[in-house]
Formats: sequence, structure tokens, C-alpha cells
Amino acid sequence: MRDSLAREWIDAKVIGSGATKTDIQHSLRKKLAQHRKSAAHNTAVKVLQEAAKDSMKTVIEQQQTETNNATVHVFRTAYYIAKNNRPYSDHPKLVDLQKLNGVNVGRVLQSNVVCADIIQHIAKEMKKRLLKTVVMTKPPIPIAVLIDESTSVSQKSCLIVYVRCCLNPNVSEPLTFFLDIVELDSTDAAGICLALLLCFNEHGLTETVLAECWLGFASDGASVMLGRKAGVYMYAKLTERFPKIIGWHCYNHRLELSVNDAVKSCSQVNHFKIFMDRLYFLYSMSPNNRRLLDQTASELGVQVRKIGKMLDVRWVASSFRAVKAVWDGYAALHRTFSTAADDPSRTSKVRAEFAGLARHLESDTFLQNLALMYDALQELSDLSEALQSSTLSLSRAHRLILRQIDVFKGRKETGVECLPVAVNAVEEGLYKTMYTRL
Repeated sequence: MRDSLAREWIDAKVIGSGATKTDIQHSLRKKLAQHRKSAAHNTAVKVLQEAAKDSMKTVIEQQQTETNNATVHVFRTAYYIAKNNRPYSDHPKLVDLQKLNGVNVGRVLQSNVVCADIIQHIAKEMKKRLLKTVVMTKPPIPIAVLIDESTSVSQKSCLIVYVRCCLNPNVSEPLTFFLDIVELDSTDAAGICLALLLCFNEHGLTETVLAECWLGFASDGASVMLGRKAGVYMYAKLTERFPKIIGWHCYNHRLELSVNDAVKSCSQVNHFKIFMDRLYFLYSMSPNNRRLLDQTASELGVQVRKIGKMLDVRWVASSFRAVKAVWDGYAALHRTFSTAADDPSRTSKVRAEFAGLARHLESDTFLQNLALMYDALQELSDLSEALQSSTLSLSRAHRLILRQIDVFKGRKETGVECLPVAVNAVEEGLYKTMYTRL
């Protein structure tokens, strides 16, 4: 542009022509009007306008916006995986799918490892926001604390802490969220209480805030938690430091302890439990036995590999699944036991063990006990799973337990599902062939 302009315009030495001042001014105005229409002048104006817009800054901001939008798309994908309990390995596949659909997801943050980091970051920020809402609300939102002691993979004692509260007063269902897992230096009441309070303080729940908002303390029935002499709730003087707090023994743990006491008082159930434990060890410790069971179960169309320990440290629902697997796979189990008992490649001790298990299945007492346990644990399993709901309230849990008591009372008159089948088979002498007909 500089070469296309006259030297006078470049050096600002433009002068008018004429003898008088009026003629000179007229000449200058004429030259200015001609210059305003020139391509060089218009180009210079455009350059000044672009400089005023600060286009470089605008381009950088646009690039940052595109990068942020791509990051948002990736974060939403990771959140979907966490929300729907999908494996982290789905993340790269979902990102590739979005690329095919024309979504800008950038070129980074696309591996399964990064997905785990993103989910952890989102969870951390969500937890901060929840706790900030609890603390900043005046008065603070009432909370309940759920704790349980466990052992890590490295055999270290840990305390798992959950918080339960209602953030929205217009919503009746409470929100339960994981707060933290704390390694314990001491497993006595004083050590657990100290670790719990330090955990609260790290997350912004100071002792002053807790004195106003901490209303509930729930745990299992272990003496170190709720014991009157050496428990966290009483011994550690939580009630004195936090006068509004109410201790509560977990309903689900109460149910498990009740079932355990009932099993101990019934010798027939103990024999049945021993048999179920033998089945568990028989198939969990021997790949060869599992393969034999798979072959037999596949031929009969029955899946019985879900057999596990019964009435052990697991929930009642797990015990019911074990009993249901035996009931549904009755024929497959007997066939497997009979085949193994006649297998010459096995030792006499192993053959005798399988023969003894087969005789158990042919027993009328075992069949009736199996049917009784199926009916009872089916009801208790539904109750146990209902009590594990994260939105369950104490009033609804109490109603569920009362309803279950009425159901068991009514079962005495109306009967049950499986027990009449087993009793009828025993009375008609069909129990010896029951394992081929179920």
C-alpha cells in the first residue's frame, strides 16, 4: 500500500494550488475528497477498524471456548459412565462414537485412566458443593452420619464415613453420599471418635457446625460403636459434645443378627447350613468340580454356579440366592454328585463325599428344610434389599418391618410357595425322585 500512494500523502506534505487562500483551500478539499475514495485509503481504514476490534484476542478467546466445550463433552461422558456404573474402558469407545456423530471432543482426555481421574475430580467437587451448602445454610442443614469399620487390602483398619441429609426442604427423600474413608491408628472408641472428628474438620464440618446440625449417628451393633461402656457413642462422650445427636443401630444389621439367632436356636437349620457350606467349599476350591458342574448344568439348562456361603457374614439376600440356586438346580446337583461318586478316576474318599451329598439330596428332611428356607429367605431377602435403599427413612423402614411380621403371621394360615410342594412329595413318596422332576 505504501508504494501505491503518492510521496506527498506519505510524508504529509500535500499542498493546494491557487493564487488565493480560497483557491488553495478549495484545491485541498478536492484532493481530500478524491483520496477518501481511493483504494489505499479504504484499505487503511479497514486496518484501523480491525486493530480496534483486537482480533487476536478474539481468536484466542474463541480457541479457548472451543477447548472448554470439548472438555465439557468429555467430562459429561465420564459422568455418564460413573452415573450408570459402566466400566472405565467404555470411555474411549464413547468418545469415538461422539467423534463419528460430529461432536468436538478434542484430542486429549480420552483414555480409561483419564476417565477415572475425571470421575474422581467430579466427585470431589460435588462433595465440596454439598458440604458447602450444609455449612452455609442458616441454620445448618441437619445431617446424620453413618459409619462402619472395615479392613483394607493392606490389612489396615479403616473407617468408612457416609453423610445423610435433605438439601432441598421441598423434597422428602434424603440424600446419602460418601464422605471419606479414614485409616485408623487405633480401633478403640477414643481412636475412632478422634479420627471421625478430624475427618469432619478436614471437610469443613467444624465442631461448632456439628453442634448445630449433627442429629443422627448410625452404625452396626458392634460394642466398639454402640456399647454402653466402651462404645464410640457413649464412651467417647459424643452426646455431651453434641447434645442433639441420637444413636441408632442399623436396621439391616439388626435383621442379620435376628436371623443368626434364629439359626442358632434351630438344629435342623444348622445341619442345612453345614451342607450349604460344604457345597460352597466343594465348588469354590476345585476348578475340576466347577467344570463338571458346568457340563451337567448346561445339559439340564440350569445354572447353579451362584451357590455361595449361607447365613455367613453376607446379607440375607446373598443367602437366599444360594438357596435358590440349590432349589432350581436340584436335579443338576444330584446328577453331578452321582456322576462324581461313580467316577473311578477319583479317590475313594472323594467318591464317598459325593455319595454322601447325593444321599442328602434324597432325604425327605433335607427337601423340606430346603423348601422352608427358600420361602423364609425369599421374604427376608426382599426386606433386606428394601432396607438397603439409600433414600429409605426410619418411618418407612419401621412400616416395612411391621408389614413383614404380618406376612410371616399370615403365612401360617395361607401357606407358602415351595414348602407345600416338598411336603406333598414326601407324603406321596415322591421325594426320592424329586431331584429328577424339579
